[in-house]
Amino acid sequence: MGSTFQGIEIGKRGLSAHQQALQTTGHNISNADNKHYARQRVVMNSMDPIYEPAFNRAEVAGQIGQGVKVAEIERVRDNFIDDRIVESSSTKDYWGKKNDYLYQVETVFNEPSGTTLRTLMDNFWSAWEDLSSYPEETAHRAVVQEKAEGLGSRMEDVFRKLTQLREQANREVESKVHHLNTVAENIKSLNDKIGKSQALGDNPNDLLDRRDELLQELAGMVDITIGRSDEDELMVFIGQQILVQGQKVHKIDLVGNPANDGLLDMKWSETGKEVLLRKGSIQALYEIRDNILVEKINSVDALAINAMDVINEIHKDGFGLNGKTNLNFFEEKSLATNTFGEIDTDGDGLNDKTAVFRVTGRTSIDPDRPIGISGTMRFLKATALGEEEVLVPYSKDDTLNAVIKRINRSETGVVAYMSHDNQLALKSTTQAHNNKENFMIRHLEDSGELLVGLTGILSATGSAGSFDYRKLGEINKFQANSQDVTLTPMFHPSSSFKMSADVKNNPANIAAARGKDVGGTGDYNSPNGHKDGTNALLIAAALREKPVMFDYSKTTDDFYNSLISKLGTEAREAKQEYTTQSELMVELENMRQSVMGVNLDEEMANMVQFQQSYNASARMISTLNEMLDTIINRLGV
Repeated sequence: MGSTFQGIEIGKRGLSAHQQALQTTGHNISNADNKHYARQRVVMNSMDPIYEPAFNRAEVAGQIGQGVKVAEIERVRDNFIDDRIVESSSTKDYWGKKNDYLYQVETVFNEPSGTTLRTLMDNFWSAWEDLSSYPEETAHRAVVQEKAEGLGSRMEDVFRKLTQLREQANREVESKVHHLNTVAENIKSLNDKIGKSQALGDNPNDLLDRRDELLQELAGMVDITIGRSDEDELMVFIGQQILVQGQKVHKIDLVGNPANDGLLDMKWSETGKEVLLRKGSIQALYEIRDNILVEKINSVDALAINAMDVINEIHKDGFGLNGKTNLNFFEEKSLATNTFGEIDTDGDGLNDKTAVFRVTGRTSIDPDRPIGISGTMRFLKATALGEEEVLVPYSKDDTLNAVIKRINRSETGVVAYMSHDNQLALKSTTQAHNNKENFMIRHLEDSGELLVGLTGILSATGSAGSFDYRKLGEINKFQANSQDVTLTPMFHPSSSFKMSADVKNNPANIAAARGKDVGGTGDYNSPNGHKDGTNALLIAAALREKPVMFDYSKTTDDFYNSLISKLGTEAREAKQEYTTQSELMVELENMRQSVMGVNLDEEMANMVQFQQSYNASARMISTLNEMLDTIINRLGV
């Protein structure tokens, strides 16, 4: 015969199990608005029966049940969906951060409406064109000054705002890396607590939810891989390097990069190696800071230095109302502190390179006539791995215009064009791989006579007569006069786009006149009266029509249109990708919520069910109590 009190124990277990189920239901309901919470479910199993199969068991019918027990409180979650969300978070935040910054860059340029560089360049061009018609009037000269000042202020403003965006991106990298280390420490701490809890046989569901939330937050910053193969030790990888391994964290340090203006790079604290990223908001910040914004700043610098140099080149050949000549319209600030263009690039206090931006030949030549000579020009092109030799051949049947196109299509870092005096001019472009060498001609060499006897740029042929920026005194290799050589400007010429003091303080010094050739020398060497506005017209043509090469673009319009078009394409791509990834994340979140989300209707139904079961267990105990009372108090024994 079984125990007299066995039924009460079964009822008590029913009360306990359904009370726990009700508490779990309440926990689910209270977290219904927590999107990172995974609903929990009580798993109930029957207790082991009293009698197991054996020869000495009591002779009773069947096994006697002992009620219910709570086997576990399980977390309803799908790790496969979670891993997809982690992966998508990296991509979504990558494009989201790019979208944010590119929108700000578009705001800086403010195209197509507002006071833009394009509008101010057009106004500046119109002022020169008007001056060419009325060169004797001071009012039109004042307009040229005013438009030049407006253009300079806007150029400097664009540079300043782009630089501020770059500094902002660097500060955000610093903030996010500090937060990344904090999140990694929190994951490590949770790993420790989860491990201890699981060692006691518990299911630390809320701790697991918190850890999954941190993993998703981490994935938004960097692209991570989660290792779940070891049940006792969760691992988090960035690339092939472990960030978190169970209760151990590999910290990431921020180190200033002297080759990148001292901006911060991510390094593994233990090894000093660079942290390799592919996606995530931090990678987007690096690409914005070191690629996109640098490219835009370089473009504004190229626009500034080329506009200044082209105008100065023509302006120096003209005459003011007062007869003054050989004056710069814009202020020139060279990187070199001497007239030989020699600079110190390694910081040891000794000059080691010759920095030249433009050189113009001495000889005027018809660019459409066959050159009648053959040879090969040699240039050195900067690449990510160093320097690459580029050879540009020419033959006697080529015209100079054909050779110019060949040079420019080769993209050697040097572009060619015909000056206003029909002289060949060579000048440097921006360097994609080293901003410190922007606007430096690296190497000029000619095996024949095109750069030597024909155009009058180099003094001698072959390697002995070549110009090489890695040597000192190389400016002596040029035939050109000093006024036809422009030294490499100071870093970021767009930060100082100003009129020269001579022009700013005296509008009569504006060289609107071309002058006349006295003596038949072929040089415009004497003023030609107050009505001469030919030089102003040459400047206007150079600003708008003449192919004077702004980097690899023929004119200012081509260059600026290319800049704005590329920016628009980048911004549109970032917005589209961000929208696509956001929609994908919504779908994945909906899938995840369909599995782990709290359904209030379902929980209310469970609550009623568990309440009724609890009441039934209590009623069973009450009934058994009455039965025992009959046995104990009413049998009259």
